[in-house]
Amino acid sequence: MKEKRVFQLTEKRDRLAEQMPDASIALTGSLMSRMVRCNKAGCRRCQKGGKGHGPIWILSVSEGQGHVRQIPIPRHLKREVEQGLRRFADIQGVLRQIGQVNRELLEEQKRQ
Repeated sequence: MKEKRVFQLTEKRDRLAEQMPDASIALTGSLMSRMVRCNKAGCRRCQKGGKGHGPIWILSVSEGQGHVRQIPIPRHLKREVEQGLRRFADIQGVLRQIGQVNRELLEEQKRQ
């Protein structure tokens, strides 16, 4: 009976691994929008009550130990960046599921 459960878990893990998205476009970070002010005299967008220029898009990436890198993203690359961020999240989701199955598999193997 336990061997059957181990087999089922192994099969489930293999099916999940086959679903792993292609990692070649994966991208870490967060995409943010920001309005900026040019501070030029007479700029209608930046004068009192104006919203400023933009939005501009920024990819914010943690580089560890409190360091964050902010990379301006041209408007024409925004969709590509969004796809890369989604792909990374999709991969993490599948890895979480595989990790859960592996924990269950470990528990079953300990009981044998």
